[in-house]
Amino acid sequence: MIDTLRTGDLVRYTVNGKTALTGVYITERDGMAVIKLESGYNIGASPEKIEFIERPAARPPAAAAAVAQNPDLPELAILSTGGTIASRVDYRTGAVMSQFSAADILRAIPELSGIARYRDRQIASILSEDMQPALWQNLARAIYDEILAGVEGVIVTHGTDTMAYSAAAVRFMLRTPVPIVFVGAQRSADRPSSDNAMNALCSAAAATSDLGEVAVVMHATTNDDRCAIHRAARVRKMHTSRRDAFQSIGIE
Repeated sequence: MIDTLRTGDLVRYTVNGKTALTGVYITERDGMAVIKLESGYNIGASPEKIEFIERPAARPPAAAAAVAQNPDLPELAILSTGGTIASRVDYRTGAVMSQFSAADILRAIPELSGIARYRDRQIASILSEDMQPALWQNLARAIYDEILAGVEGVIVTHGTDTMAYSAAAVRFMLRTPVPIVFVGAQRSADRPSSDNAMNALCSAAAATSDLGEVAVVMHATTNDDRCAIHRAARVRKMHTSRRDAFQSIGIE
């Protein structure tokens, strides 16, 4: 049964042969089916005790609004790899999905259009724990291509768990005349405490500066007052969820 289920399917789970619980199938993990119950809680269920009820009809995607660009502003490239900054919660399942493109980020944070004009390119749509050295190479090539095309800076959106490693890898692969700024978010865009908008705006400001190296830009404090610019080979994530989790190491 579990092999035929898709995320979002409505299912019934029978407990002890008596109580039937209805919920939405999310995914399979370690041989168990993860189900979101009507109460909002997620549970792990034995696949043999699950009964398929129905599959909701697919909704056609909504037309995306155009992003206004000011031709008089400097041009930046946004390269998206996924992560929390490019994620939203699917409220049918409760799962956090990495599904924003770079263009989606521009639509979600219109203030970015007042700093620069942008070209966007999606390199991957993954959570950062799935980042691999081969993707580092693809990312470095894409950044190099954008620099050759004449952009004045590059922003890389990335999941925070391995962002410091990716930034360091690119730092050792490329010698750059323009800013290459890695940016992420500790909390997804739909949460009131999300740090994604401020981090994105700070990254755009850094990418239009005269910084000629690879850097990581994230919250400097737990408040929305300022961001920090960290050198790519000197930064480390020091906390799982704090908005100021990134700290420079070995710098006075």
